[in-house]
Amino acid sequence: MSRVAGRSHPAQWLAAWVGANFVGGFLVGFLENHGLQFAATLILTGAILGSAQWMVFCSTRRFRWWPLASAVGWIASTLLLAASQGLYRPAVDALWQQFGLWEVFWLNLVTGPLMVFGMAIAQSLVLQLRSYGTWAWILTSVLGGMAQGGVSAGLCAAACPWLPSWLVGIVSGCGWAAYGFITGLALIKLNLAAEADSHD
Repeated sequence: MSRVAGRSHPAQWLAAWVGANFVGGFLVGFLENHGLQFAATLILTGAILGSAQWMVFCSTRRFRWWPLASAVGWIASTLLLAASQGLYRPAVDALWQQFGLWEVFWLNLVTGPLMVFGMAIAQSLVLQLRSYGTWAWILTSVLGGMAQGGVSAGLCAAACPWLPSWLVGIVSGCGWAAYGFITGLALIKLNLAAEADSHD
């Protein structure tokens, strides 16, 4: 942790990272609820989130391909999700029947990790980590995807019925903020926050 000694304290960097993911998620949710529908989720999410995250990296040269990698990786994830529907759908139905709650919660909890999987792999190429770090980033991202799916589903069940349409994006933003908290801790642990700050 001592290397995280750029201009910002690790807690400040983490707050910026979580905030960037919230803003990116809010924008995705806003677009989805204002005409773009699933195009925002299935195509644009990686580009939007990746661009917001890249701004926290202070446009360091090492991370210059981050938005593109995030966009391509996300689209690859959506293709994986479409191809694997026959595999995950029975799992969702089984969880729903076994534990109750509601179908969308389990659907988001299961598909959340799948949606970020390709993006995490593409981002790991930009991060240029050693083997341990690569797997740590991918696993942490998958865990973050699970948190994103669960938080978004839970908040939507509670708030979406009474939120005005222009604020529904807050639900998506909060889900991605949960993802950002988990992945931000991983970036700090891997000392990548320090590198981003020190090259600003």
